[in-house]
Amino acid sequence: MLDVAIIGGGVCGLALAHSLQARGLGWALFEGGDRLGGRVLTVEGENGAALDLGATWYWPDTQPVIAQLVADLGLPTLAQPDDGQVWLLDDASRPPSARAYDAANGQLLEGAAPTPGSLHAGARRLAGGMQTLAARLPATRLHLGQPLRGLRDLGDTVALAFADGTTLQARRVVLALPPRLALECLSFTPALPQAVQATMGATPTWMAHAAKAAVPCATASWRDQGLSGNAWVTHAQAVLAEVFDASGPAGAALAGFVALPADQRPRFERSLPLLLHSQLAMLFGQTLQPLGPHWQDWAQNPLCCSLLDRQEDGRAGHPGQAGDAHQALLQAPLWQGRLWLGGSETARQGTGYLEGALRSAGRLRAELSRAALAPVLSSRHDICKTLT
Repeated sequence: MLDVAIIGGGVCGLALAHSLQARGLGWALFEGGDRLGGRVLTVEGENGAALDLGATWYWPDTQPVIAQLVADLGLPTLAQPDDGQVWLLDDASRPPSARAYDAANGQLLEGAAPTPGSLHAGARRLAGGMQTLAARLPATRLHLGQPLRGLRDLGDTVALAFADGTTLQARRVVLALPPRLALECLSFTPALPQAVQATMGATPTWMAHAAKAAVPCATASWRDQGLSGNAWVTHAQAVLAEVFDASGPAGAALAGFVALPADQRPRFERSLPLLLHSQLAMLFGQTLQPLGPHWQDWAQNPLCCSLLDRQEDGRAGHPGQAGDAHQALLQAPLWQGRLWLGGSETARQGTGYLEGALRSAGRLRAELSRAALAPVLSSRHDICKTLT
């Protein structure tokens, strides 16, 4: 009998698996896709640069859990280039101009002195890409290509039904998935409480609607111009809305968030390389020497983005804005402690970020450890009663 079935191979699920392994609990992890990492995805550019197409940054000053994990693993990191200045392209027919970023109001100011560090607020990246974080987490008892379809509470255990027709039972199940995705893709017998369902549906999946592109370059020629690589493009024909320096030890690169709405992106996929190179040339000149671009549209990934997230296209805001009562419902034990919700969106701090994924894993580890210890403590209590 399996002690714990973890559904989802993102950072939360992997970190939880690592904790359960260290505590000697029986577990298995089931991932619907053919890779681990969830919304963490690093690819290698033609120049060897590690390009993050998903989660990119962490903030040591405000995210102590991931900062400690990075330090414990000894992973080399990079400060995100940030001189407080943004290269603004607001008219497709005119060259870009420099602006200072006003962190207090989130605006660009003309003629003001830039404040170094104001744009990215001390963000750091992993030198080898964020995928190196997931790669350091556990690598045993992992089952890829196993999408779950339904769960049934049997009283003492939970039965799990997978898309390929296989079934198994576990004493406890953790859904290390975005709550909306779990609600949309899984059947629950008996049904979850209405308040829990409503809360799951009202929890947007952070950045699930977004798309990112990264372009390795022969050299970081923008630095020769005295530029940090930070740019905003606000005109109607913009392909990338925000651009930043994505260079690492292995090579130079620029990356950015795609400006096109989620429902329009598939139509531009074939022309995307030309459009990206054209926009970057407008920003940083014809000497840029861009190589082949890489692109990830998370809105088209059904394992990360729910239908509602795709329809809202980011308009629902941040999942951490709903308050403590909302998060308490997401963290509550279900089916008398046999079913738990996990994932970054369920965390009270760092919600939606890697920090939240790790905090969620820590919470679940504590809950499952207490549950595993409870029968032992109960048995000891009975023995003591007998002896007295």
